[in-house]
This record gives sequence, structure tokens and C-alpha cells, in this order.
Amino acid sequence: MINEGWFWALAGLSAVGLGLLIALGASGVGVVLMAILATLLMAGIASTLRRSVDAAWLTRWVTLGFIAKILGSFARYYMVQYVYGSGDSLSYYTAGTYLAGQWRSGTIPPLSAGGGGGFGTQVVESFTGGLFAIFTPDLLGGFVMFSMLSFLGQLGLYAAFRRWAKPHQLKPYAFLVFFFPTFAFWPSSIGKDALVILCLGLAAYFISRLLESFELRWILPLGLALTGLGLIRIHIAGLVALALVAALLVSKLRIGAGFLARGRKLLTFAGAAAAVVLAVTLIPDIVGLELGDLEDITPFTTEITRRTSEDGTIAAGSPVDSIVDVPGAVALVLFRPNLFEATELQHFLAAAETTLILLLSLWKFPAMIRNWRDWRNNAYLVFCTLFTLAFAVAFSVVRNLGIIARQRGQVLAFFLAVVIGLGWNETRKVTRGRIPIAMPPPEPEVSGMAVHR
Repeated sequence: MINEGWFWALAGLSAVGLGLLIALGASGVGVVLMAILATLLMAGIASTLRRSVDAAWLTRWVTLGFIAKILGSFARYYMVQYVYGSGDSLSYYTAGTYLAGQWRSGTIPPLSAGGGGGFGTQVVESFTGGLFAIFTPDLLGGFVMFSMLSFLGQLGLYAAFRRWAKPHQLKPYAFLVFFFPTFAFWPSSIGKDALVILCLGLAAYFISRLLESFELRWILPLGLALTGLGLIRIHIAGLVALALVAALLVSKLRIGAGFLARGRKLLTFAGAAAAVVLAVTLIPDIVGLELGDLEDITPFTTEITRRTSEDGTIAAGSPVDSIVDVPGAVALVLFRPNLFEATELQHFLAAAETTLILLLSLWKFPAMIRNWRDWRNNAYLVFCTLFTLAFAVAFSVVRNLGIIARQRGQVLAFFLAVVIGLGWNETRKVTRGRIPIAMPPPEPEVSGMAVHR
């Protein structure tokens, strides 16, 4: 439960939000009420998500995290509306408003009725139209609605990590996933990024449950989450399924003996492999790539590199050609841009975040090396590692640092799970005034991560 002090804090922040909405030109009190109710809703959801390991702090952290999300949504709105005056969010809002009118008139609009674009763009336009058919807000209200969906995905990412983490690792992970600008700012507007984070969070949670004991009841919701992800970005869904297949092969899984236990694992493997095959089959049709000859991949990746290098800050180098290029790809996706590459405020903020990620990784790297022997015992951690590597290899074709900063949210939560899961050891503080007369024998050190059910 939220105490009276928190209600006063929420009331004060709601008043500030009302002032911001008026200042930014939002029309109607519906947006204000929606933001207030959404904050209270997230606090209620957090109360239901609490477990004994995080009951003391999760509700207020989620509430503050969602407030940060709303503020990030306001900042995104200001940037799109007043700094640049254009953006994909405006196109999605225009198409969604038009399609909402079609739905309310009793007409079922075709997928391409929103105005064109690629398949994933048409899916997001149709989804926006269906969402707006119930309640059509102004532009800022649409940003708030998509922020809610994105934040649910962030909750899913946290819940997935919690099932495999130690209690002392939960707070640092929650802080990063709830408050980092990659999550609080970029996927806080109308568009693909918010829905991708939602689907990724759901998929991560279902994968974490599936890897525990291969209960078949988690296959269907995982399939639905991957379907939603694939409709928007088929290549990301393929990478998730590929990482799951590899995790099933690499991890030391304890599923028990017997035909039924092994059968469940086989069915899980077959389903994930089928998802990979489906993604590989559909990607060529969606992006216009012919896979009849492997030589076709080179001009395709070259074309992607060229198109993403027309504007903005461009990183030197080329896509991954061999295993020796993988570390450079990981550094590009996770740690760029650097501070000296920033040319404007937006770039500087992105560079400050990547610098923090780099410093955190370097700080925890010695502990990660010490605990690496237990890596295979944690199937979710194996999945996160393999997905991070696969994502870095796939996105090495994109050299535009601005695009990479916007897309980093699709992989950062999984990379942070590896860093914190392997590197965040428990520390105990001893107060001078409370040193026991006879110290108990030291407990054996336990490295790695433990399953939390």
C-alpha cells in the first residue's frame, strides 16, 4: 500500500504535470486525468507484483519510475513538436486518428489504409487506430498511452530477471531499467519502440518461466509475444528465438529425469527452432532480400549501412565479417557515442549514459570473470548473453550513432542482466558499535545467481 505521504507526492506531481500539459498546448483535461490515473494504476500493479524479496521498496520505485517515464514522454513530445517539428510519432498519430474514425464508423480499414510505409509501420498504424478508436487523445495524450505500454514491458523485464537473481541484485537492476534514459525517454512516444519494449518484456518473462521447468503452458503466451514482436520487427523476434534455441543447447538445465520432462524440453526446442525458421523465411519477403545465394547478403548489408549513414554522426568501421569483429560490434551497440563524439545536447545526454554503462561494466568486470564458471547454470543469463551478442552482430550494419542510441533499449536490459547477475556480489556492512563479541564462522562464498521462485 502507498502511505499518505506518497499520495501527497503524487498529488503534487500531478499538479506539476497539469502545468506542463497546459504550457505545451495540450487540450482537454482527459490527458491530465489519464496521466494521474496511469500513475496510480502502475502503483497498484507494482503492489500485486511484490514478492518477499522486494516488498519493502518495489511499489515506490515503480511509482517513481513511471513518473520518470511520464516526464520522459513530455520531453519527447517537446522535442518532436518544438525542436524538430517532425517525426515518426506525428505520422503515426495522424494515421491512427484517421483509422480510429474508420473503426468508429463501422468500417474495417485495410492494413495499408494508414498511409503506406513498410509492413511494421502499417501494423503500428493499425494498432494506433484501434487504440484511438476507444479514446482519441491529443498528441501528448497519445505519447502517455504508449508510455504506459512501454512501461509494462519494463516491468516484464524486471520480473523476468527477478526469477533468476539474488535479492541484493534486484535494486540495482530495477533502478537501471526504470530510470535510465534509454527506457524513460526513447520508447515514450507513439511508435514502434514502445510496442517493441512491451513485447520484449513479455517475451523475456515467458522465457524465464519456460526455462525453469519447461512447463508447456508458457509456450503459447511466448508465441503470442513473439508474434506481436515479429509483426513490428521480424528480425528482433528472430534474434530472440535464436538466442532461446542456443540457450537450450548451452545451458546446464535441471529438468528432472523421465520421458515427460525430456519431452517438454524437446517441444520447447522444436517451437523455438520453428520460430527461427519462420523468421528467416519471412525476413527476405519483408525487406526485399533474396537468400538464394549468400553473396546477396553483402550488397544488402552494404545498402543498409549506406542508408543509415546519410545523416548524423557516423561510426567508422564495417559490419561483422568474422568472430574477431564481435567485440567491436558490442562496443558500438552498447558504448557509443562517446563523450567526445557529442555535438549537441541530445547527443551529449546519450553519450553520458553510454559512459555510465561502460564504467559500470568495467567496475564489475573482475567479478564477472570470477563468477563466469557458474554462467551455464543460469539459463536466463545464458539467454541474455547470447541475445546481446546476436543483437550486436545484427546491428553492426548500422553505423549511425543516433539510430543506435534509439535502438539500444531493445538489448540494454539483457546486457545489464548479465553485468549485474554475474558482477554484483553482496556486500555486508559492519557497524562499529555493534561488532559481536564472538564472530560467527564465515559463510562459504556463493558466486553466480540463484533461482528465485
